[in-house]
Order: sequence, then structure tokens, then C-alpha cells
Amino acid sequence: MIAHKLMFKFRRHRAPPEGVLAAMTWSLFYRFDNEVPTDFHELRQFGSSLWAANGKVKTMGRSSVAEFASPQAAKEALVKRSSEIEAQGYKRVRQGTHDPARIDFPLLTAEIRDGARRAFQAIRAAHPDETIRLFALGSDDSAMTIVHAAGILALGEPGDMDDESEIWCSAEWPHSEGDEFLDIAYRMILPCHRNDLPCSVEFDVLHAGLFEACVAAMEQLDREGFFGTGAVREEVVLLCQSEGAEDMEGSIARLNTPRVVGRLERWIKLCE
Repeated sequence: MIAHKLMFKFRRHRAPPEGVLAAMTWSLFYRFDNEVPTDFHELRQFGSSLWAANGKVKTMGRSSVAEFASPQAAKEALVKRSSEIEAQGYKRVRQGTHDPARIDFPLLTAEIRDGARRAFQAIRAAHPDETIRLFALGSDDSAMTIVHAAGILALGEPGDMDDESEIWCSAEWPHSEGDEFLDIAYRMILPCHRNDLPCSVEFDVLHAGLFEACVAAMEQLDREGFFGTGAVREEVVLLCQSEGAEDMEGSIARLNTPRVVGRLERWIKLCE
């Protein structure tokens, strides 16, 4: 289920340059096609620097950094550039502050939850004649992506399937429409992987926090009844998989019914 291979490693202990303020502003803009985000513009102002990036959603895009005589001048440039971007037909969707030394994981969880809701809704809309029973969120081993997948396989009864591996591996699931709706959450973690932005978040903190945010987001959607209730919910499998550190049994127990947990335990024993 991993969207793409990474071109570089996570940069550990990348502290903000000398003189950079702890707080960083963040403004995010999208151009939409029928309410689906297609292109982004992003601005981050820190100290006397104004960082900008733009491109297609779910890509890093093209970035640049402009230096100004003072933080106030950089702020004024941010306001001017924001107006120019909006004049090009982009809508400002997020604005606030960002701390280069930490990630707001509760906010990241909320963004993943809301993005996943719309992404899974897009899958259901794209396949109205199919019953979607498998739902997954995850990332890659560098904690750089946030991806989702869905499938239609029915769990059935023990022994009905000769090979249940496709049930427990979301990389085998066929549906991934709606990826664009996870772009906001993606932009929250991307600064940790860029060479031209300050970031001092430890990799282990990011990796573990992102996985937990995906699990918590799925839990919140489940409490809403998004995956169904009663007998319908008994047929659903929810997975959170992070390449290189998959806590399959732990996340399965948090996200699924005892029936599903028992089936995974059975499958693990059969594979031993």
C-alpha cells in the first residue's frame, strides 16, 4: 500500500538555523475541481525567511526560500504572496503556527480522520455496486506518506479461503480513490523530510506518532459508526500498517471485533 519509494533518508537532529524563531506560520491553499483538491500552494514564514512550495497534491512540489531584512518584512511578504495566490483561484484552507521542534499529534489525528473519511467515501462512491469490507491506513518505513486502501473480500468462515494473506495485507487491496483528501495531513509531516525547512523532531517520535495517529483516526471513525454497526460491522476488517514496524496484532485488537482478532491469530498460527 506504500505510494512511492523515497528518494532520501529522514534528516535526524536538523535544528533550526541560528536566529530562527521557534514559531513558524503556516498557510495552505488549494485549487479545487468539483470540491476535490488538485493543486496546492504552501507558505511558511520563520524569522526573516519566507518559504514557499507549490505543485500537485500528494507531491512535494517545487519549493524555494526568500530572505528578507527582518521578520516584519517577511510577514508582509507573506500577506502579499497570500493575496496573489488567492487571486489565482486558490482557496486558503489552513492557517496557523507550527513548531519546528514538535508535531501536534492530536491535530494530525483529526486531519487524518477527516481526510480518511472523505477518501473512503470516495471509494464507496466509485464502486456503488460493491460492498467495501476492508479499510486500511498506513505509511512507509520513513514515515513520509499517509496512504489508504480498501477491498471487498469477505472474511467468511475459518477454512473457507485456502489463502487468507490478502485479507491481512492491504497492499493487495484494489481500491485507493480519494487520496487527495489526505493531503493536509501529509503536509503536516512533510517538513520533517525537507532540506529547506527547520525541523528537530526525532525520527522515532515521528514514526511512532504517525502510526498511532492512523490507529486513533480509525478508532474515531469507528465510534461514529462509519464502518457500520451490528452484523455489518462484524464483517469489516480495519488495518493500520506502517512499513518496517507493523504492530499487526496490537492495532487489530484495538480496531476490530473479537471475531476478526481470532481469525488473525488463527492465520498467524497457520503460517508459523
